[in-house]
Amino acid sequence: MSDITSVRESNGSISSRSFARRAVAPPVDVFENADELLIVADVPGVRGDEIDLRVDNDMLTLHAKRAVGQEAPPALVREYEEVDFSTTFRIPAGIDASAIVAETKNGTLVVRLPKAAGAKPRKVPVR
Repeated sequence: MSDITSVRESNGSISSRSFARRAVAPPVDVFENADELLIVADVPGVRGDEIDLRVDNDMLTLHAKRAVGQEAPPALVREYEEVDFSTTFRIPAGIDASAIVAETKNGTLVVRLPKAAGAKPRKVPVR
């Protein structure tokens, strides 16, 4: 059984044994509604406590490392590589940076950037 290969290896791509940790920007979607901006990032294989999310001045930086566990048995084929996720966003004016919250679920990170009260749309009465 030790001669198993992935389809990618059979088609001439890099052998799984040659993977080294690399840095990638995770796939990200950004949404806006009346109350907040939402950043949704794919960080598969990374637990919430392994994510470093920082706000510095007007920058939000996401950094995480996905490592293959030491307790994992030796792999015959490994396509789930070690990787560093990293991306940075400029926080626009009108966001309450002190109220930013984040959560992970099923390999997805959701960051909520609430709008400051003065930045939310409001109805203006006409007299």
